[in-house]
Amino acid sequence: MVFVFVLGVVLGILAAPLRRYGRASGKALAGGASVLLVLAVAGLVHTDAREGLATLEANRRQYLFVFACELPVLLLALVSLGRRKKLFWLGWGIHGAFTACVVAVVIWLEFFWHW
Repeated sequence: MVFVFVLGVVLGILAAPLRRYGRASGKALAGGASVLLVLAVAGLVHTDAREGLATLEANRRQYLFVFACELPVLLLALVSLGRRKKLFWLGWGIHGAFTACVVAVVIWLEFFWHW
């Protein structure tokens, strides 16, 4: 599951260098966002009650955060396929901010909280 998440994040970030190849950048951004959306929906639908109530609630909040961040990215990427550069960059900026937030949380948990 982590591999798929990283794949979606990296695919969205690599969309910017693909801008010179026409529609490839919009498709890459839409692909990365759709991977993350599928992961979020799967996490919301399939819960494991053995994890505990607090863990289920925390996971639900995180999946909703991913869903709320990546749904506009997907919509903007699909609209930007019609040669609208500003919408692509807006979607890529949202995806970049989401990625920066995820990286900050992982660094915090790895180096300062010792999970």
